[in-house]
Amino acid sequence: MTEREDSKITWITCPDCGAKIGVVLSVGKAAPGIAPAMAETPSMIPPAGVEQRLAAAGVDLTLVDVEEGDEIVTVRPKKFLGDLWGPVNEAIRSVGGGWIRDGRESRWEIRTENMT
Repeated sequence: MTEREDSKITWITCPDCGAKIGVVLSVGKAAPGIAPAMAETPSMIPPAGVEQRLAAAGVDLTLVDVEEGDEIVTVRPKKFLGDLWGPVNEAIRSVGGGWIRDGRESRWEIRTENMT
């Protein structure tokens, strides 16, 4: 069976612009050419460093400064986050961090033992 006969392309037409869109549906098979180990989603592979863990949790690293210490990782907002504070707080809490309210020195702290 050739590759062309093996693939099942269903063509649909976009109702807005009229463009033809080819859709390939496959259930229960890995895509050809991808090894089973490579088929894992990136979220299943634990990130190595602190910044990678924060980014994987959904923290936009352009909004915060990360300082790694021996026992504590300190994450400070670079500016007033406003409505973005809630999502950043939830993401940092998901990796074991907590908000420390200290006026202009407010920050998140994550114990390194919680990140392993």
